[in-house]
Amino acid sequence: MCIFGSMKSYLSVLTAMLLIFCFSRCEKTEDPNVDPVEEVVPDTLPTPITDLDRPIGLTVSKGKYGNRIIISWTAIPLAKNYKLFKFDGVKDEYVLLKETADTTFTDLASTFPLEKVFYKVMVYNSATAYSRFSDVDYGYTTGKTYSKAFHFGSEGTGPGQFEFGMHVETDGAGNIYVCDDVGNRVQKFDANGNFKEIFFTGSGARAVAFLNDGSSIVTRTQSSSYVLKRDAQKNVIKEWGTYGTGVGQFRNIEEITLDDDENIYIVDGQNNAVKKYDKNGNYILQFTAAVKTDEQIDGPYPYGICYLNDKIFVTSPRNSQVRVYDKSGNFLKFWNAGSVVNAIKAKNNKLYLCCSGFVMKTDENGEVREEIGRGEFTGQIPGLAVNNNEDVIVSDIYARRILVFKQL
Repeated sequence: MCIFGSMKSYLSVLTAMLLIFCFSRCEKTEDPNVDPVEEVVPDTLPTPITDLDRPIGLTVSKGKYGNRIIISWTAIPLAKNYKLFKFDGVKDEYVLLKETADTTFTDLASTFPLEKVFYKVMVYNSATAYSRFSDVDYGYTTGKTYSKAFHFGSEGTGPGQFEFGMHVETDGAGNIYVCDDVGNRVQKFDANGNFKEIFFTGSGARAVAFLNDGSSIVTRTQSSSYVLKRDAQKNVIKEWGTYGTGVGQFRNIEEITLDDDENIYIVDGQNNAVKKYDKNGNYILQFTAAVKTDEQIDGPYPYGICYLNDKIFVTSPRNSQVRVYDKSGNFLKFWNAGSVVNAIKAKNNKLYLCCSGFVMKTDENGEVREEIGRGEFTGQIPGLAVNNNEDVIVSDIYARRILVFKQL
């Protein structure tokens, strides 16, 4: 009896507890404003720091570029943002350089050439979600923005050889044209220096320029006509200019250039003049192009010419002046290159000058100067061209070769 009574009491208690539990659950689920999942699990939880891997594969460029260092690393799963740090030698600590969602960054900050610069990176999604730092890596600049890529040519009379390759030009496709004054021809090469064809044959072949319709202007120094205009198929459609000192005459043609209206400017060195024609070869005007400075012994002699920003720039191999004229031949000013100058070309709002032993890249006022190729030439460098990629192509005349410099 006692055992049965005890069991009955236990069952009564258990039944009561079940009823209370069911009542409470039913009461909660009947409330439409309460979501039991939201009660138990919040919408967002702080991501533990240990869940974020630190960046790997940190790579920093070492002397590949002249004026910049490129830093990159491997993308990390779950990473939304990164912080890149650079070591500051003055503060003797790493300082934040950039916060970015990318995995690469270009550091253009001024550094001394060949000086090691150290970097490290971390994942940084928020103040509570970040990783440990990556391994440290370093990089450096060379201080140069151009480097010799290759050269081509040798002495001789065969294809791809030169006897006296002077002036150089490129076309819109990047082909290279070398005017061989002694070899009496203009040779055409592709952008990699591979011989393509003899573009022109004529006594004293001197310079070439290209018009927008594919026609070309070719000049020479020993002929009954000194200037030829040829169509895209190389047929002569006009020729003009004889030997002499008068209007429309020449004694020694050097460089030629075109302005934005495709007017043609031809340097006549012996006559100390620049002569201007329209694109059909009709004479427009001429002007005196050089002066004799106090330092020079020989008389005035213009040589290089180019067009930039409505101005004509003329150089001389007998002094260091770069003389500037308007399109009507009115003298505007001059600036000193610090070296005698042969050829001059313009590209993308910059000037390129053949100086003594190097090519100078500068602005139109000669104020921001960069040297290209110093120590690479065996002697005089009379001609150069600059293609659309801003590769610099230079004639090393006594070595009978053409050098090509590319940006780093």
